[in-house]
Amino acid sequence: MKQVIASVKVMDTKSSWFGQVVDVALEKGKVLDIAPSLELEGVKRISGQDMILLPGVVDLGAHHVLPGAEHRESWDTLFAAAKAGGIQHLRLLPTAPHLPEQAEMIQSIHEKGKHEFTQLYAVAPLTQGNRGENFSDLMDLHLAGAKAFSHAASSLPSTDLFLKCIQYLMNRPVSLLTRPNHEGLSLFGQIHEGWQSTLTGLKGIPVLAETLCIKRDLDLLRYALSHDFGQSHPDFRLHFSAISSAEGLQLLREAKVEGLPITVDVSINSLCFTEDAIADFDTHAKLMPPLRTAADQEALWEGILDQTVDGLISDHCPQEDEQKALEFDQAAFGSIGLETLLPAFMEQWLKRKLPKETLQVLNHRAASCLGISLPALEIGQAWSGLLLEQKSWTYSQDNIRSLSKNAIFLNRTFSHQMLNHF
Repeated sequence: MKQVIASVKVMDTKSSWFGQVVDVALEKGKVLDIAPSLELEGVKRISGQDMILLPGVVDLGAHHVLPGAEHRESWDTLFAAAKAGGIQHLRLLPTAPHLPEQAEMIQSIHEKGKHEFTQLYAVAPLTQGNRGENFSDLMDLHLAGAKAFSHAASSLPSTDLFLKCIQYLMNRPVSLLTRPNHEGLSLFGQIHEGWQSTLTGLKGIPVLAETLCIKRDLDLLRYALSHDFGQSHPDFRLHFSAISSAEGLQLLREAKVEGLPITVDVSINSLCFTEDAIADFDTHAKLMPPLRTAADQEALWEGILDQTVDGLISDHCPQEDEQKALEFDQAAFGSIGLETLLPAFMEQWLKRKLPKETLQVLNHRAASCLGISLPALEIGQAWSGLLLEQKSWTYSQDNIRSLSKNAIFLNRTFSHQMLNHF
């Protein structure tokens, strides 16, 4: 059925209509017409207050629990939560009880998203069973469609093995994900090492745990590149995920200026919360990496504006109630986040009065990390995306589509609400 979206602001930076308030006619995923005003008969007309039209969101990192933890998330609830949050492209980390270690599993994950609003991108494990001992069948997994590899949602502890992973994969158009965390420094840690760890008595995780690992991985990359005999692929990237500190981000900014082939993402949680969120021992705010200081948070926003940061992650990590309803030091890390990545960012976009193109510049950069290009909203072209309305609403238990309810954004009021998907 033909639809006309009336008086909507186009927030697609690739569109020639970017920033303009227009009427947009759509039918079956195709843009029929765009004009300041459209008067068409026999069409469904959509109207609202301060509406925005933009491409679907790219989420560069969610913890995957399927198969093996269906009590925490099912395929149906995963897709429902992602769609409700406007996430159209979702990268899944190899964190399930049964890892995608065979080519058939990679293909199966990709196949599941083909007929859904949300397309899936499976990250393959670097080592068998995520044990950090023996390589997975990296080439077979890549040929099956894996364009990214990681050690679960962490960094690979073995320096020798990680160097070999870089050397083996750098002649392929793939991303090697690392989530910098020196386990020797973060062991038994609960929150950021700082003011709140002093007040609460909880063991802190120092920024050094992140920066020491970043320095190691950058040095290994430099070494591998200096011994590549000109064979490294131009599309190979070492991707640093969930960066949480100003110091860590500065190291990566300097590495980009140096010309190293790296990309960077940050968690929406780190952009919206600081260490003060755990002052009342709220286990929903127990995250890895931990929430850090207000100064770190501001540095991450600066990294988005100067394009040191290439994308966002929801860091969606479903946990059953029993794993969160414990004393803080016994509770599991993680929060769900598929439904709140976009509204949380839009809330900050308004609050901080960021440039209008901020989200979409970031979104297009994130898409390039996946090796894809988002379509432009133009007449006669196929297009898919989201329609938002600037309208206050509160995220409650009733909004949660995920099977797990461990949401750090629970009871948070947002500025934009989803009206439709196309």
